[in-house]
Order: sequence, then structure tokens, then C-alpha cells
Amino acid sequence: MKTDDKTLLEIVKLHNQYVKEVELSGIKPLSVEIYRNNSYNFVRWIKDEFIPGGSKSKRKEIQA
Repeated sequence: MKTDDKTLLEIVKLHNQYVKEVELSGIKPLSVEIYRNNSYNFVRWIKDEFIPGGSKSKRKEIQA
């Protein structure tokens, strides 16, 4: 993980707030999905669960 547990909890809390604001913003559904997915991938990256540009097979290789 790229940070400590306390900071991660705050990031997750803020991400949830961000997603709610995006969903209530009135933008198109596809845009909401893009905002939500991209920001979620950032949180996953912090948790070492996501590699930008990586495939599932690359992630499995790194975890092995």
C-alpha cells in the first residue's frame, strides 16, 4: 500500500463524498461512470490493487 491505514480511510471517505457529488451534478450518465471509475482506480492504485495500463495477467504476475 502506498500510504498508512489512517490516511487510506480518509481517502476512501473523501472518495465516497466525491462520487456522491458527481452523481448529483447533473452530468450525463456516461460521464458519471467515467468520473467514478477513474477516481476509483486511483484509490485502488493507492491500495496496490491497480496498475495503470496493466492487464489482469500483469497484476497476477506482480502479486506472485
